[in-house]
Amino acid sequence: MASEHLTEDLLLLTRLLRPSRHTDMTQQQYWLLRHLRCSAPQSISTLAQALGITTGSATVACQRLEKAGLITRKRQEQDERVVHVSLTEQGRQQIDAVRQQRREALTHLLEVLDESEQQELQRLVERLLDAAEVQGLGEIKKHDSHH
Repeated sequence: MASEHLTEDLLLLTRLLRPSRHTDMTQQQYWLLRHLRCSAPQSISTLAQALGITTGSATVACQRLEKAGLITRKRQEQDERVVHVSLTEQGRQQIDAVRQQRREALTHLLEVLDESEQQELQRLVERLLDAAEVQGLGEIKKHDSHH
């Protein structure tokens, strides 16, 4: 089926563009840092829920990122069970650098398409993103250029 082939090609394309190909960062760490870059400091449980991972996984990832100096964790004074996570300046710089590398790689890849093909691809991608949003497949932030 054509849709099966398209699905496999899209999965291959996403693997080619994933952050771990260009850095020592895991995908989970990338998305955690990216989420923190786009939002205010959050509790580990809120962060885990936003990323669709367990609180335990989020805690382990945060511990590693804190050791690397990319985030800070601080217990809430009113309830010491709650730990808030925030991005450090080093974390901000690293996530921005990785996102810029990904943008450049994708921009280079898109150069094989002429302007009309790029416009058509844009239209189709927007339809897919709209459908994903309607189906509740995740938070979609279109035109998220600086976060």
